[in-house]
Amino acid sequence: MISGDYKIINKKGRIAIDALTSPIEEFFFDEAFVVGSHKTENLGVERIIINLVANPQVRAIIICGKESFGHYAGQALMSIWKNGVDKEGKIIGAKGPIPYIENIDAHVIHRFREQVIYIEDMIGICDVDAVHARAQEIIERNMPVFNKPALNVEGMGKKKSARVVLSSSEKLTVAQGLEIDPLSFKIACKL
Repeated sequence: MISGDYKIINKKGRIAIDALTSPIEEFFFDEAFVVGSHKTENLGVERIIINLVANPQVRAIIICGKESFGHYAGQALMSIWKNGVDKEGKIIGAKGPIPYIENIDAHVIHRFREQVIYIEDMIGICDVDAVHARAQEIIERNMPVFNKPALNVEGMGKKKSARVVLSSSEKLTVAQGLEIDPLSFKIACKL
């Protein structure tokens, strides 16, 4: 699993609880594998997928808590599970401004959609008792064990767009005769 705002509760749990932007501590549940949060419709969704395919026991997710303003992170997670992504990596049906998956391959998304058999949309619901009651109902369904091994996604998915990282001694030429100093952010005109 990769780092993030989550806590593993029960290594044998088959459900994950995504508290979105709400404090995760409020939603800790003894039967959940993990309780975590995410705030963005791109990197946050990618991290959830990577972490869940690393544990094939997880078969269900509850998305609850306060939605991230303007990003619709919970809605994006629901959309990628329901619809997948298009050829450009855009989450089909996501409402956020930048719902693009750039760091994981299509087969990882397919694996996530195959492994997770149920997502409960409780977006906006912050009533911990209601979330825990719903989690218990889902667990009692006796979801079957997923018959594939853990999928390690570490080191996967090169960025589709190259990023330039400048050291303190380099200047970026933005146009003929114009440079930006990365330390001071001053624009210099070289004529």
